[in-house]
Amino acid sequence: MDSEIKEKEISEYSNKEIELFLTSEHCIEAGVVLIANNEKKVKLGAMNPIYQKVLDIKDELINNFKVDVEVSQITTEEWEKWNTSEDSFKDSNQIIETPNLTIHTDKKDQSIDSKPPEISNSDEDNFADQNTSNGSTKKNKSLLEEMLNNEFSEELKDKQDDKFDFFDFEDDTEDEDELDIIEDSDLENNDDPVIKAAGSILSTCSRLKASDIHAEPLEERMRIRYRIDGVLKEVYSLPKAKAKAITSRLKVMSKLDIAEKRLPQDGRIRCRINDIISDFRVSTLPGKWGEKIVLRALQSDSSMLDLNKLISSKKELGMVREMGNSPYGIFIVVGPTGSGKSTTLYSILNERNTPDVNISTVEDPVEYTLDGIHQVQVIREKGLDFARALRSLMRQDPDIILVGETRDKETAQTAMEAALTGHMVFTTLHANDTATAITRLNEMGIPPYLVGSSVVGVMAQRLIRRVCPKCSSTRAVDPEKDKLAHDRNIRTLKQANSIDLANNESNNLCPVCNGTGYKGRLGLYEVMKVNENIRELIMKSSTADVIRESATENGVKSLLDYGLDLVKDGLTTIEEVERVCLLDESV
Repeated sequence: MDSEIKEKEISEYSNKEIELFLTSEHCIEAGVVLIANNEKKVKLGAMNPIYQKVLDIKDELINNFKVDVEVSQITTEEWEKWNTSEDSFKDSNQIIETPNLTIHTDKKDQSIDSKPPEISNSDEDNFADQNTSNGSTKKNKSLLEEMLNNEFSEELKDKQDDKFDFFDFEDDTEDEDELDIIEDSDLENNDDPVIKAAGSILSTCSRLKASDIHAEPLEERMRIRYRIDGVLKEVYSLPKAKAKAITSRLKVMSKLDIAEKRLPQDGRIRCRINDIISDFRVSTLPGKWGEKIVLRALQSDSSMLDLNKLISSKKELGMVREMGNSPYGIFIVVGPTGSGKSTTLYSILNERNTPDVNISTVEDPVEYTLDGIHQVQVIREKGLDFARALRSLMRQDPDIILVGETRDKETAQTAMEAALTGHMVFTTLHANDTATAITRLNEMGIPPYLVGSSVVGVMAQRLIRRVCPKCSSTRAVDPEKDKLAHDRNIRTLKQANSIDLANNESNNLCPVCNGTGYKGRLGLYEVMKVNENIRELIMKSSTADVIRESATENGVKSLLDYGLDLVKDGLTTIEEVERVCLLDESV
């Protein structure tokens, strides 16, 4: 009996320690609140559960208090309500609903305490003095509470559940984006075979998880190809007689001029496929046999925006996080089209997206949608290009700016001047590797002193296919044919079981990769932090070879070396690395 009482006292003491820890300024800055503190388990709420500070707090609880920790997503309004309003928890039987859980604030469940979330030692002393002298537990009101309780805001008191809706009428007008959505029922249930064919082309992209659709008219047919894991695969072959009808239908869906067949056009398609809204960026280009149409599938799934999932090497991951968390400067990501540059930058923004940081982006087009970030779509027809939008953003009190692509001198110079005035700027650039990115800026006409003083780091990246884990095989390294792997002390290689579907009559295909031999993609990363040596070379307008040699001496791993490490780990094949990376001249 005594041991049970002792264990209960220890448990209650630990719970109080946990509550004091979670009401510290450290947790408030991370946007963490205590939802429930039961025996051996702590439930937390966070606006950004994958934020690094939130993960650190979770690790501290596990290591210091030996408890299981569960972190749930909460909205900004819920966080502000928990941290600014005392009235939220006066009722001990109140129920707070969040998207993923229901929280009972009953004292028996040891849920959120009714006291304010942060009490310093001096505040506790003042609080105790008020209790002893006045015999009352009344707390001094904050400035926000006084504003909400004055005569001007009397009408707001009854509207707190409406999130301060100042308008007492409802807007029945539909959003323009909602009106642009093409329903899949309109495509599938239509009697017109051309409309059905166009709908099938779009829906197949979602099923195959392709990034691009190529509708290309040839001399005798029209072929439909999909870029799956970075490689084009022909899926449909349509008769030549239907090519013009398919092209016109896709142009109508993109709201393009179907009478204009001699000039390139750009448009957009929004359609609902299997209850999921899909966005496609459309580009037409006249050719000998007709107009070729390329549709880029714009990914809106923010679940993949996680640096831990993208970068496998801990060294490169740490360097990217360090440069991404810089208070000011410019961080450049280089690589060809479709190499995942935007995904990497948005993953960094996702970690830094907190209520106390103002983040704005300028993009063409907006590929991801993140709550709490102001995103600007470039409209060149109206004169809103990257440079003009960036100049306007400078008057919006930004902390972090993302420029979708640096294409000209004006955009680059404006971005670097923003970095020098105390802003953190992220941007992409078309270059082969980190060293050539510096020389590319010099070719644009950017002064070397501006590049050297503003750039904090450059990262080059590529995407390669991951070998299928089910049907792949392992073979020994041939010293003559596999000299590249043999020189890196790699003794075994993964081999993909690729099947030519055109000449294969068997239906016995791998259910994971469908006979391609690969499933999914991996990233190759070359991360160069601009230190004093490299900055000095930039100021001297050194060549890319000189900068690359200095970076290698400082421990920068090239794209080829990063890829060979993945080959050594059995995640991809040597053929994939050779296909994507520029090999050394000595190989």
